Amino acid sequence: MKGSRWFIVFIVAFLFIMFAIEYHLPKNFVWKPTFGHHDEQPFGCAVFDSVLSSSLPQGYTFSRKSLYQLEQEDTTQRRGILVISDNLRLSDVDVNALLKMAERGDKIMLVSTLFGRYLEDTLQFRSYYSYFSPMALKKYATSFLKKDSLHWIGDLTVYPRQTFYFYPQLCSSYFWGDSLPERVLAQRVFESNEFRYETEADSLTTDSLVYMPVAMSRRWGKGEVILVSTPLIFTNYGMLDGKNATYIFRLLSQMGKLPIVRTEGYMKETAQVQQSPFRYFLVHEPLRWALYLTMITIILFMIFTAKRRQRVIPVIHEPANKSLEFTELIGTLYFQKKDHADLVRKKFSYLAEELRREIQVDIEEVADDERSFHRIARKTGMDAGEIAKFIREVRPVIYGGRVIDAEQMKVYIDKMNEIINHI
Repeated sequence: MKGSRWFIVFIVAFLFIMFAIEYHLPKNFVWKPTFGHHDEQPFGCAVFDSVLSSSLPQGYTFSRKSLYQLEQEDTTQRRGILVISDNLRLSDVDVNALLKMAERGDKIMLVSTLFGRYLEDTLQFRSYYSYFSPMALKKYATSFLKKDSLHWIGDLTVYPRQTFYFYPQLCSSYFWGDSLPERVLAQRVFESNEFRYETEADSLTTDSLVYMPVAMSRRWGKGEVILVSTPLIFTNYGMLDGKNATYIFRLLSQMGKLPIVRTEGYMKETAQVQQSPFRYFLVHEPLRWALYLTMITIILFMIFTAKRRQRVIPVIHEPANKSLEFTELIGTLYFQKKDHADLVRKKFSYLAEELRREIQVDIEEVADDERSFHRIARKTGMDAGEIAKFIREVRPVIYGGRVIDAEQMKVYIDKMNEIINHI
């Protein structure tokens, strides 16, 4: 009984240790863009929202309302609306609500790679969409290739020109068109040979470089619509990416002194909630207690069933090693037959195989004797002449069938063992 008690204590302690180790192990990063408020992965926005909440003195709040719902709110205070998504396809109702808020004096920043044709036709721009591949980003980052550059060119009276460097997978989308909005804030530099729309970029081409906007703004009524084509930068990764967080704050400064509201109304529903496999159980009290009771029952079951319930298993000893007896038996047979030369031949074959495997020397090849004897001498530290004399002396026994007695057999085998032991 005392032994069973210690066994149970050991099992419980082991489980606690394993849980603690598992809890403190480094978590694997998931490079899937979610922009979720609770997502602490690189392309979530938990850190992003936390930093902005503590950094913007005018206020930073979070919402899940659509642009239409925000426009219907009866408020006299002007706001900055921030929408981040990787595929923001706005309907005509959303666009009309957006423009009404801008006309009243609100500033709306849309950060996405796609914006919908209705908004593009209204503001007269086009966006180039590039599919994001996490594997391509990892491969590019581990290859230590050069990053792409984004040039800040807006508000030169407030901020000086500055170049920010990002991986190309984070800023591969951009704007283009015949008549872009009135103010470009930032632009990406392309090599002319990699640019996709040379015909639309003639006025932006200088030598072998092409400059395409990635952030721009358009005045609308008393307010402003700001478009940004690099949503992956507006994430935890972008906020923690060294000096590049300055780029995010420069863009957000376009909101002026307005309080900012970030809405998740246009994100996938799975990204709007905190991710957990037991989320549904935990939000309902009866199911939550059912989960707790199930876990407690499993732990109690493990404790009370840890005691062994079967008879003692008898100890089965390992089979004895008969190799030595077998070798002695074979040796006795050879000794009784007086076939000493055959034993020397088998030992010589073993010696030749060892030399081939260990130092790549073939002593069965007579033509290479001089090179083989010197190489064996260098490897074993023995005299080359002594080795040559022994090999040439034993070959008639191996190949010529010369009969030897037991004393000569012992001398030859001892000599071969000496060579093997010195390899």
